[in-house]
Amino acid sequence: MIPLQQIHPIAIHFPIVFFLSMATLDLYARLRAIPIDGRGAIANLSAGLATLAGISAIIAYIFGDIALDIAKAGGVLESRTELHETLGTTTAIMLAIWAVVRALIWYRNTAVTQTKFSAIVAVELLLALLIITTAYFGGQLVYEYGVNVALPHSG
Repeated sequence: MIPLQQIHPIAIHFPIVFFLSMATLDLYARLRAIPIDGRGAIANLSAGLATLAGISAIIAYIFGDIALDIAKAGGVLESRTELHETLGTTTAIMLAIWAVVRALIWYRNTAVTQTKFSAIVAVELLLALLIITTAYFGGQLVYEYGVNVALPHSG
């Protein structure tokens, strides 16, 4: 059985990939003037990726909280994990909110003007920066401090 603290590093890749793929798709669509409203292929894919990013971000957050508890129980200082925890919580909430916004735009078949489309892409690029920053500090916990990393067995 996989240890609970190891599920977070696995799960976290899903919202990252879903969101960055959606942001890239939307940027491409904006540059090519391909609409993301209506029920076209790009609109459906974009809304679907946003929804998957939001759902998987919540799952990664839950397992991140479990991993944090295990790390603290193992003696990791809270001061080392605090920044990543704050960024991770903020990121999960923002991706969940964005998933709802994008799902509502799709569900209600809301018209997206070029100005709104530009604003959507700008928000997504800012959220992408938040994701990258959060990932950096999560990687720092693993690679610099060895948080929740098991030592290899000598055999």
